[in-house]
Amino acid sequence: MKIRFSKAPTSTKAIIASAVFTIVYLASASSLPPCSDTVAVLNSGACVVRQSFLHTASGWLALICLVVAVLLLALKHKDSISGRPAPAPVPDRASNFCATCGTRIITGDRFCQGCGASAGSLQP
Repeated sequence: MKIRFSKAPTSTKAIIASAVFTIVYLASASSLPPCSDTVAVLNSGACVVRQSFLHTASGWLALICLVVAVLLLALKHKDSISGRPAPAPVPDRASNFCATCGTRIITGDRFCQGCGASAGSLQP
């Protein structure tokens, strides 16, 4: 079995990316208090002057990926959101099915390609 991945952007890919960035964001958080909180600095003896770039970037990327996922999902279902019915598929040729084996038989054929039954046994 061959697994193929598409390069097209999908809401599933955006949600997975958002989850990954959220995990990085939470893992890169510091337990030290900010330096603006003097009472906490005096109690612990250390402080964080600035958040790390990894923490800040992963937080923003998680939010951006989540917004992209919502937009892709909205674009995918825009017809149902706006209340318009989805267009029905137009068949290119009419077809029937064989009553004996269930194989699709194209209109105009006289026999079933699967079992060889005559066109008289067709069920529309």
